[in-house]
Order: sequence, then C-alpha cells, then structure tokens
Amino acid sequence: MKKLYFCLIPYFVTYDGTEAPNIPECANFLPVDLTGEDGTVYELLFGALTAKKALPRAIADEAGREGFISDATVVFCAKAETGALVTVGWYSHANVTPHPEVIPMTNEEGEEIQHPFFFCTHRENAVLLPEDERFKPQWQIPRSKNSVKFGFSADPFLSADTPSADAFCRAFMENIAHYEANGDNWLCETEDEETQG
Repeated sequence: MKKLYFCLIPYFVTYDGTEAPNIPECANFLPVDLTGEDGTVYELLFGALTAKKALPRAIADEAGREGFISDATVVFCAKAETGALVTVGWYSHANVTPHPEVIPMTNEEGEEIQHPFFFCTHRENAVLLPEDERFKPQWQIPRSKNSVKFGFSADPFLSADTPSADAFCRAFMENIAHYEANGDNWLCETEDEETQG
C-alpha cells in the first residue's frame, strides 16, 4: 500500500498563514512560488508539524541516503471546536523528511521568518477540504487508547504501517481518490476567485 501518514495540527479554516501568523502549521496550505534552475516557477506547499523535533526512526531509515521519502500521502487532521477529530486536507505525492527543513518566508509586515517543514508537495497535489466537508463521517479520524487499535494517541504523527491500520487506511485512500476526482478543493476555489476578480 502507498505510504500514508497522519499529522495532528491546530484547527484553522483556510491555513493560508493569515489566521495565526506565528503558528507555522497555519501556513500549511499557503502556496509558495519557487523558481527552478531552468527558470520554471513551481507552486509548492510546505507542511509544518512543530510538535515534533524529528519523525520516528522508521522514517529516517526509509529515507536512507536520499534524505527523504517520496510519493507519500500526508493527511492533516485537527481537533475542531466540537471536539471531533477531523481531516482538514492532505498532500498527495509528497516528500517527507525525517528532520525539519527550513524555508525563508515573508510575513504580512514584510519581515522574513523561518518556516520549518517536514512535508512538501506541488499545489496541484494538495486538497484543502471545505469546512463543512471536514465533519463528514469519512473524514473522521480514530483515537487510540492502547497500542493495539489504530488512531492518534499522544503523538501528533501517525504512520499507517501497522496491520491494525490496513482496513481503515484502504478505505481512507479510496475516499481520497474519489474526492480528488469529484470534490471541491478550497485551494482551487481560491485560485478561481482570484482569476474572476
């Protein structure tokens, strides 16, 4: 099965860096333009998880000499005000690094800030769920009270690499594939609104 990881981050609506500029996770769905060596401009997203200083050893082992895992799916989850643990969005075809990297960004005041990130993908590979969609049953994330059941415990990073996770993760990946083909993506709507305005 495809590499699948879940991250628990604070709950925000747009994740475009405006709701809480001092919290790196608030900018997890903020596209950043980077120019490649050939002059091509790429719109990338850089996902933070500041509650972790490093990802589990298994991530470092799998990253190997390249220093990153490629083609992973990273699902961002958050605890809403209702107490529900919901999915807010995901990165498909993402790179995952075992230790945070840093990209310089500029805040609203024009000051340069250092944005730490473990996850990176192209904008077209990411989905930010509309707020009402996040609360639908297929996006609810389980909590684990013991080591046998799959779900979040105290650790904000969850790897779907245990046998107990198989059924849940297969269904979740099917939901992702169906939604990417048919659902609304707030990242695309923002782009469409800018084009129309």
